[in-house]
Amino acid sequence: MEKETLPLPADRVFNHAPSLLELPDGTLLVAWSSGSKEKNRDNAILLSFKKPGSRGWSNPQILVDTPNRADGNSVLFLLCSEIYCFYSSLWGTGWSTAQLFYTKAKLDSNNFLWTSPERIFPFYRMGDLGRGKPVILDDKEFILPLYKEFMGYYSYICKFKDGKVIYSSPLIKSTAGNLQPAIIPVAEEELFMLMRPEKVGYFWQSFSKDEGKTWSKPKQREDLFNPGAGFDLIRLSSGEIALVFNNDSENRNNLTLALSEDEGDSFPVRKLLEKEKNVDSAYPSIIQDSKGKIHIVYSVDKKEIRHIVLDEKEVSELNFELLNFLFL
Repeated sequence: MEKETLPLPADRVFNHAPSLLELPDGTLLVAWSSGSKEKNRDNAILLSFKKPGSRGWSNPQILVDTPNRADGNSVLFLLCSEIYCFYSSLWGTGWSTAQLFYTKAKLDSNNFLWTSPERIFPFYRMGDLGRGKPVILDDKEFILPLYKEFMGYYSYICKFKDGKVIYSSPLIKSTAGNLQPAIIPVAEEELFMLMRPEKVGYFWQSFSKDEGKTWSKPKQREDLFNPGAGFDLIRLSSGEIALVFNNDSENRNNLTLALSEDEGDSFPVRKLLEKEKNVDSAYPSIIQDSKGKIHIVYSVDKKEIRHIVLDEKEVSELNFELLNFLFL
């Protein structure tokens, strides 16, 4: 397992919630929120890249910086020949004032020329944010997991075509709030959704059989801790589902990569990535690159962005370090 820290601007001490993407040529992109403090109006979306064979990451450049607004919760993905970045911009001082936007850039070996931001919903609508990756349906359509942080915490999805919303699902409500959903297709044309809890405790889960138009009543996953923190979910080339999360019910430590061989019913294989007790290692983003390597980026104490690379076999092998950590 390899580990490195991305270069950061000296004048931006807050760095959090990264999103990771691989381009067709093997270049890695990371976007994250950066500023003087979380939700401060100087928060911008920064972008750094790492070319194949390069020893390090580029110095970060500004991708989005809305004047006098805090920008955050970037979501990078590739659709056809364009790079999309969804993000939210705060029109007040809290997440309940968030408005959802996106910008995009054509694939280019030398430059990323980003379009002017596009607003997703009417200007009077607030509290909408993203975090999870979309499910790509074809060259024009995708399903994006979103959540509402306005008079409560509720997950939902939107289906997009040509950058426009075709439909939105009803808000998914639970006895305690849920947010920051991640979705993945599973067997029998279902969508499987995991959601973090509003506070500490366990994950919520829900299923859809109609491309996200409707969702089952959410249930708690008492086999999966979540301390009220972001996470990520992908399917590996082996067919297994990989979940990276904080395996703790109260604190944002014990960053763990877990594997499921039964479409998310259980995640018995787990590898501990970060175990420092007094350090928050959280809000991960995970991909598997074209060569099969697993890449994870995450924030450390909301101050730095860290990158881990490992092989799938490193996760599948029984992890005695994790067993010792949990039971000794």
